[in-house]
Amino acid sequence: MDNTTMDIIQIILLVLILLSVNRPLLKKLRLIGKRTVVVIIHFLSRLIPKSSNLVVFGGENGQGFRGNPKYLFLEMNKHPNLQCVWISRNPKVVDTLNKKGYSAFTQYSLKGIYYQLRAKLIIHSHSINDDFSKPLLGGAISYNTWHGVGLKKVWGANKKTFTYKVLHDPNRIRRFFGMFVVRANQAKINYVVSTSPRVSSYYPETFLVPKENVLELGQVRNDIFFRETEEDAAIPDWIKEKKIILYMPTHRNFGKLDTDINLVFDFQRLEEFCKETGYIFVVKRHMYSSGQIPDSFEHIVDISKESYDPQFLLKYADILLTDYSSCYTDYLFLNRPVLFYCYDLKDYLQKSNEMYFNYFDVTPGPKVEYFNSLLQELKKAMEDPGLFEAERKRVLNIFYSKENQQEVLPKQVNYIYEHILKI
Repeated sequence: MDNTTMDIIQIILLVLILLSVNRPLLKKLRLIGKRTVVVIIHFLSRLIPKSSNLVVFGGENGQGFRGNPKYLFLEMNKHPNLQCVWISRNPKVVDTLNKKGYSAFTQYSLKGIYYQLRAKLIIHSHSINDDFSKPLLGGAISYNTWHGVGLKKVWGANKKTFTYKVLHDPNRIRRFFGMFVVRANQAKINYVVSTSPRVSSYYPETFLVPKENVLELGQVRNDIFFRETEEDAAIPDWIKEKKIILYMPTHRNFGKLDTDINLVFDFQRLEEFCKETGYIFVVKRHMYSSGQIPDSFEHIVDISKESYDPQFLLKYADILLTDYSSCYTDYLFLNRPVLFYCYDLKDYLQKSNEMYFNYFDVTPGPKVEYFNSLLQELKKAMEDPGLFEAERKRVLNIFYSKENQQEVLPKQVNYIYEHILKI
């Protein structure tokens, strides 16, 4: 064995030793390698011919058949010249849709991959990374309905995200290569649906789209507030008939900063309060929340593991209790009392999420930090639901323009047909 060969072997062994000792470096190299592969496949997917009548749908982080894309999917399936396909990570969702006669496939099945590569248009509620397999969608048109109109900064506006850090990296070389990864989170052409001029003002920075691609077309999932549907029958009668306080909180840094719910509520006192007032306290926790609610109470019901559509829970709730969740902006359509249990506001702003607005300016209801005060404010809301009514209307007009405070499905579908698909 000559000296050159020996030198090469020694170098390779040295590199392997360094990598085995320096695990963070190895992890970083793996991440770089993975991102490089994603970027390459994403670029190559643009070369795949697209089917002009194929529309692929997804949503709810690939886990559910809910939200804005669901209603667009059901309506656009009626068009005789379109092929509509739902893509999901969840086999149960796929099986349910197939049994109903719709086309649905899992994300990494052969047909799922094929349809993602061939789709002209993709309609979704989160991002192409969350709802689909993003490397396959480089040549598509993305129509992001988003999944709420709220306070929290996300994507390009959130200082903690990879996207924000790349966009504002002072190092030109890192910024140059980082932008390839950022662009791999987008399709060839990208639209995002907004609800009002104020919301539209910060969407270009947030979603990295030109102003003309921000479409003020409302949220079709709110159409259920204005009419009865077959889905109303899936909501239990006791929710429809009883007086309901609905608690729907958001997460804290994907659950990493969440406080155990038993430290937030005195459930024994809450049970007594609800028994006295005749209300049922219904808990719909975020998927990242922590803590287990005791199941021994008659007037406190945790339905977090049930598959009820959150919009229908809002529809039948008499009072909404939340914190920083965007669910309250939808609930404003119903003009019912909203209370904000912001027991960790300072920590939330410092450690979890920045906001587009001053929290106190766009939360039309009592802001409560302590449990004792919460019970007092709930009692006031029960006795006088008209409290804060003017404030609720003012804030609704900030988040939803007048033309989007009604059914919006027909105009969204027409826009997609005429301006995006051009059929």
